[in-house]
Amino acid sequence: MEKGHSPVQSIDRLFDIVEALSNAPRGMALSDLSAAVGLHTSTTHRLLAALVARGYVQKDIESGKYRLTMRLFEVGSRAVGGMNIVSLARPYLEHLAATTHEAIHLVVRDGDEVVYLYKENMGDSTVRMASFVGLRNPMYCTAVGKSILSCLPEAEVAAIWQRTVITRFTPHTIVDYADLIAELVKARQNGWAADREEHELGVSCIAAPLLDFHGAPLGAISVSLPTARLSAEREIFFSHAVCSCARAISGLLGRTD
Repeated sequence: MEKGHSPVQSIDRLFDIVEALSNAPRGMALSDLSAAVGLHTSTTHRLLAALVARGYVQKDIESGKYRLTMRLFEVGSRAVGGMNIVSLARPYLEHLAATTHEAIHLVVRDGDEVVYLYKENMGDSTVRMASFVGLRNPMYCTAVGKSILSCLPEAEVAAIWQRTVITRFTPHTIVDYADLIAELVKARQNGWAADREEHELGVSCIAAPLLDFHGAPLGAISVSLPTARLSAEREIFFSHAVCSCARAISGLLGRTD
């Protein structure tokens, strides 16, 4: 049964059509689409005409089927690009800090490095890292960096490695490419990466990537704490907490799985 004809209901119908078409990448015939959204064909055709005129839908001349265009992708991309990721993520990061009682970071990728945009030290956290908002670090020796690298094609990882000045910050820093790849394989399997005193002595970190709507890593979040406090049990707890938080933030960035 059709709904009324108020402006709000018309907008609601438009979104019904858009959502139905989003589940049909090969397109839908007018009759099938009308049945899917519960509207008369004349009403569906009128609304489709408006979407076609605005460039959000196109009609295949040969099959007569309607399908979404890249217009929604373009609009969505601009919307995500204009979002302040820290403002979006802050409630989740504050919850993560309250849950773990450890230092929390959010970074974004900038070329071959990560840039720290957010840091919170809980009052009962004894770790005082050298990190600060605005700091740049390489990716190969940080948990946040490795979590980002684990989401990239190996050819891109290799190119980043070649362009990066590999520095041994501590005796535990990975300076062999094969060792890094092994770490990334593990991170890809687990969904999170670790840094055990690779960048700072006495400090270990667990990180998970922040993914956009098509799965590309925009950045990462991490929990950092004194290595002496990172037992096997706490590593499991922190990895679950970080991954859960990262998934929630990624959902705000358009990630749906």
